[in-house]
Amino acid sequence: MNNIPVNIVIRGVEALESIANSLSTLAEDTKASKELKETLITNVDNMQNAIERLKSDPFGLNEGD
Repeated sequence: MNNIPVNIVIRGVEALESIANSLSTLAEDTKASKELKETLITNVDNMQNAIERLKSDPFGLNEGD
């Protein structure tokens, strides 16, 4: 059998757990960033549509047409 000291094995396991936690945090942050980007794109699109409506009918007189 290998004669690796227990404290080195424990430190290795702790290091791997720390790496796993860091990767999990990065994955969550990436997902949140993607969702935020999608929300921002939707909001900008909605603002562009509102601006176009205001440009074509500034006082809302043609909304019933």
